[in-house]
Amino acid sequence: MVKQTAVLYARVSSEEQEKEGFSIPAQTKLLRNHAEQEGIEIVQEFQDVETAKVPGRPGFNDMVRFFKQQSKVRNVEQRCRMLLVEKTDRLYRNLKDYVVLDDVDVDIHFVKEGVILSPDSHSSEKFMHGIKVLMAKNYVDNLGEEVKKGMREKAEQGIWPSKAPLGYRNVVGTNGKKIIEVDPETAPIVQRIFERYATGRIAMAEVGRMAIDEGLSLKRDGNVAAVIQYTLRLPLYCGWFMWKGKKYEGTHTPLVTRELWDRVQKVRGERRTRKQRRAKRDFAFSRLITCGHCGCALVGEIKKGKYIYYRCTGYKGKCPEPYVREEVVEQKFTEIVQSLTFDAEVLEWIQTALRESQGDQQRIHQEALCRLQREYNRLEKRLDAMYVDKLDGKVGGRFFDQKSAEWREEQRVIECSLSEHRKASQSYMSEGAAILELANKAGDLFARQSSSEKRRLLDFLLSNCTWANGELSPVFRQPFDMIAVAAVACAAEKAAGLRTNGPFLARRPPQEPKLRQSG
Repeated sequence: MVKQTAVLYARVSSEEQEKEGFSIPAQTKLLRNHAEQEGIEIVQEFQDVETAKVPGRPGFNDMVRFFKQQSKVRNVEQRCRMLLVEKTDRLYRNLKDYVVLDDVDVDIHFVKEGVILSPDSHSSEKFMHGIKVLMAKNYVDNLGEEVKKGMREKAEQGIWPSKAPLGYRNVVGTNGKKIIEVDPETAPIVQRIFERYATGRIAMAEVGRMAIDEGLSLKRDGNVAAVIQYTLRLPLYCGWFMWKGKKYEGTHTPLVTRELWDRVQKVRGERRTRKQRRAKRDFAFSRLITCGHCGCALVGEIKKGKYIYYRCTGYKGKCPEPYVREEVVEQKFTEIVQSLTFDAEVLEWIQTALRESQGDQQRIHQEALCRLQREYNRLEKRLDAMYVDKLDGKVGGRFFDQKSAEWREEQRVIECSLSEHRKASQSYMSEGAAILELANKAGDLFARQSSSEKRRLLDFLLSNCTWANGELSPVFRQPFDMIAVAAVACAAEKAAGLRTNGPFLARRPPQEPKLRQSG
């Protein structure tokens, strides 16, 4: 009897979690114990210290390559087609990784969840797992929104909330928040950049070259003139800044006077071309469709004073795609939007998957809160113990002040993380329900709206579309790409007279009608 073999995968989100020494070791210990109990031999181990919000993790990519190599082994019994992982959010929190792993056809054992997902799993199980992946991504997005709120709060206090630009550096202020202060090495060079350009006699690229000769080191490679242009138009240098469309007076030290900054903007304006582009009609589907033959954009034109046609902007009209009437394009978009509609039975299954997913995320949420609270309490005990040592004369006052300040700052960061986790979980279920409601009503909304409102809805649902040989192929935005595939597959099953215990999803149908998932 051939012994079963498997691959082990573990992941943490940050280096801080890795240094704490409990997350990856705890995962690997759990997975190895499971393999030993089930008589499974672990042949490879892969790890990542990186967020699963976006694709591209090195350990995950190496694991996918390993499974693809295994598929080429001639002896089927010697192939390794099993993956052991703690739970869903340790493996992926984005749809691209979900689809990539689905393509290699492996049996995934989510040990802590007690779930096994394989190519032979029932369609309803795959559908519910897909919903869990989708909502895990939504949870991470909500957490990111809380970070953005924190940055907006810093801006309202006059603190530059982002990475320090040229001439400044990031430091921790007296209140524990990161602020910017003047960099004594690069600030004089930035001041001379403004002074030279304000004369109106030196080109932007030349100003940049002179700054580099003086020792300015750019933070990223690229067009020097582009970096200098960004620097010259940033009002932060004269004391104020724009953040998310609002103006704020900064609390930092300006590098140039407002008069000098205004003079620089005047020179920039005089150098820009004063020719205004002739206003063009904004057609309903402009900048939304590309040609499937050459990749160029399709643009609208008016013929005979009243008929709107779309044509490819390919080189000198050599593209084989003919003109197409706007009414034909609109009808194609109507069919695509209506394809998102679910019937009552499918909606009931989606709601069930959402409720199960919410329970999983709540458990993840509670685990994160408990971990952060334990770390906060550990620091508090350290502070209490060191205070007693100070009273007993075991530690000096200067050392006590230094370490207590460090640990209080760590506690402040943990408090911010606790607050972000609490806020992020509040809108979890409501946003998922709103997404499904919009998808289900999109067809009716599209049919009743004006051209401008139809375009707004399409921009929300689609990221890009291609037109070739009279057919429109859309690329849905997440999460509507998953919903579209599910809706089309369910409709196909009903048309074929098939009856299942739940909606079909995870494996894309062999002939997927006019739909493709976005990357």
